[in-house]
Amino acid sequence: MKIFNQLKEQIISACLYYYIDFVYKTSSIEKIGNLDYLESEYPEKFIVFIWHGDSYSYYPFLKGKKLNIVTTKNKRGGVISRISKFFGYDVMRLPDSAADGNYIYQLKNQINKTNNANLLLSVDGPSGPEHEIKEFAMIMALFSKRKILPLTIDLKYSFRLKNRWDKLKIPLPFNKIIISVNDFYEVQKKDRKEEFSSLKKEIKKAMQG
Repeated sequence: MKIFNQLKEQIISACLYYYIDFVYKTSSIEKIGNLDYLESEYPEKFIVFIWHGDSYSYYPFLKGKKLNIVTTKNKRGGVISRISKFFGYDVMRLPDSAADGNYIYQLKNQINKTNNANLLLSVDGPSGPEHEIKEFAMIMALFSKRKILPLTIDLKYSFRLKNRWDKLKIPLPFNKIIISVNDFYEVQKKDRKEEFSSLKKEIKKAMQG
């Protein structure tokens, strides 16, 4: 059964990889904003924020960038992990309840090792609510002493999986896709006193356009 599940996961991951790669190859892609921040040679590394429902649409855009992606150890995390590796990303898999200090310190130490790459977080995941930034993401930025870099994406043609909490967007081929790299935000210790409430609102506003 384990072998069957692994084979199923491989097939699903490969199909999704080739599909999203095809979407980008047939679409008009416009990249705007602070693009230099995501280049591998840029000296400063960031915590990159995206919405969970947009996550599938970003994979080819970030191809070739030094990037760490955090996902969970459940079945869905397995598919995400395989797709991410297809595109050349380093994957860090954590339990769903990864918001305690132990995992934060492990993750902090791991991302600051030799690869020294940007860290990508789906900040309202893994279980929502949709478009509500989790405290884990803010604490991760604070403890790692990295600035937050929000990304936004606009798809001209897509359909949404409305039965999912994140309303996952599936982009269609022959599309027009606009991706924005927004200004960065810096988390300070004082922000933690109000549970990052004000800063979350600012970032959420930037990510919703």
